Amino acid sequence: MKKKKVKFEICQLCKKPIEIPAYGDGLYDYSDAWDYRGFVFHEKCFEEGCKKVDERRDDVITETEHSLNSQRGGEWINGGYKTMKTDPHTGKPLLKKVNEPAKLKNYEKGIL
Repeated sequence: MKKKKVKFEICQLCKKPIEIPAYGDGLYDYSDAWDYRGFVFHEKCFEEGCKKVDERRDDVITETEHSLNSQRGGEWINGGYKTMKTDPHTGKPLLKKVNEPAKLKNYEKGIL
């Protein structure tokens, strides 16, 4: 007797596994997993999960903008403009390497 293939996703709100049974031929039944902006939830966790994702998204956007502006301003203020390339249209410096905030990295991985 063949064992039925099962895959598991983790609900990002309650952190419990969501069982994803296989149809066969590499296809899975995702009917119990609800997805919102790349985050997976149980049906009962979906509404609250959507609110948390939206809050996290706003927080990530704000922090990333602040981080990029401070990095850009820091390089400009510390005399790096002499050796930096600048945007010909705005005259603002182009960053060599952007340090992404940890919140942004987690958000992109689908971790709340």
